[in-house]
Amino acid sequence: MEIISLLLAPVALISFIWLIITAFKKSLPWGFWVLLGPLLLSSISFVFIQPNGIISILVIALTGFIPSISFAYTCWEEAQKPFLTYIISATLSLLLSVSSLASLGDETLEDLISQTQRGMISELDAAKRMQKLIQQMENNTSLSEQEKLSIRTAQNIIKQVEKNLSNDPDYYNRDSEEWSQQNLAAREAQRKKEEAIKKLQEKLNQRKTNEKTQTAKKPLNLPTIKKSEVRKYLGSTVIIITLQGLQHKGILKDFDEAGYSVILEKERKTGKLQFKIHMSDIKKILLYIDE
Repeated sequence: MEIISLLLAPVALISFIWLIITAFKKSLPWGFWVLLGPLLLSSISFVFIQPNGIISILVIALTGFIPSISFAYTCWEEAQKPFLTYIISATLSLLLSVSSLASLGDETLEDLISQTQRGMISELDAAKRMQKLIQQMENNTSLSEQEKLSIRTAQNIIKQVEKNLSNDPDYYNRDSEEWSQQNLAAREAQRKKEEAIKKLQEKLNQRKTNEKTQTAKKPLNLPTIKKSEVRKYLGSTVIIITLQGLQHKGILKDFDEAGYSVILEKERKTGKLQFKIHMSDIKKILLYIDE
């Protein structure tokens, strides 16, 4: 079958050149249409038809015959001899080529090697499929250098698989179990880590809540000091609430007559701090009683 296809190829090429010359003799548009039309239509069909199978490849190839058919239909007297020779030889060559491709199946050695490396199929399954494809490809007399290289690579993989299985029948099953155990251990470690982080976050949130509660705690039922009587409480601990809603707790140290301000002393980590608050800024003064 391969020999017949090889013999038909030059016949198809010569008859196609004959048909192109005939088309140019008819007119320049017909000549360019028969010459460039197959490439143009095949490119367009390649874009719209994804070549993912034998049928789609055959359809794309057949679109290349449209310019020759249209020329022969229009100018049958001039084109019948080169057209018939070309269409018969080219169609037979194409069908024989498609038949050879179909006999090899949808998978190739490159596909199987790639699938094995990515872990999509097991080495044992890949070895069985490779043996079948290698046998089919070796029966085909026209092998390219790339195909020969693929065969050698596949044969090396098959030998390695057979060696591993001869040393340990459960070689690939064991690897799968070990991988599963490692994956399970990794997931368990990740789960424990996430739980520890969650518990730590809960403790931090609880501490923040307690601090806010202690800060927000205010003395209840504290007596109010009139602004006019503030001098009577010098030396007492008071809470001054400003018009802006701020609270200052400290010891009422003095009253500035000239500035019409009270002097409040507050405890700080770095020591005692005194500052003035103008009476016009004070909303309320409370006498602090430690309950």
